[in-house]
Amino acid sequence: MQREARQTAVRLFGLQLSLRRCAALIGWGAVAIVILATLSPIGARPHLAYLGPQIERFAAYLIAAAALAIAYPSRKGVILLCIVAGAAGLELAQHFEASRHARALDALVKIMGGLTGLAVVALCERLWPKRAGALATARRQD
Repeated sequence: MQREARQTAVRLFGLQLSLRRCAALIGWGAVAIVILATLSPIGARPHLAYLGPQIERFAAYLIAAAALAIAYPSRKGVILLCIVAGAAGLELAQHFEASRHARALDALVKIMGGLTGLAVVALCERLWPKRAGALATARRQD
């Protein structure tokens, strides 16, 4: 059991972190970046070269939702609710920034990115136990 725990741990800045803690750091970091990018003035909004804003929105919410779903596997319903409410709420909050505009399409793209992230994690959780069991059976037969 300790051997498995060591394999799933990662060293980061001298700290040994489990996969779930790394995922939590990535997820909450992505949430912070999403909030900053959504509420900052349009000229200060971070962006990736050669990607359109819709792809950036989709990818940001996908990463945040997937990482949080890995970090908190029993809370996928809460994560889904927060993704939907957060996307809608942040779009509405853009009304308070003069250089920004709130659009339903942007909120929809964000929600779809979050749903995709949750779906990918759920699919991986369904597939990996079967594969891990098949590998263990194959090792025993050798």
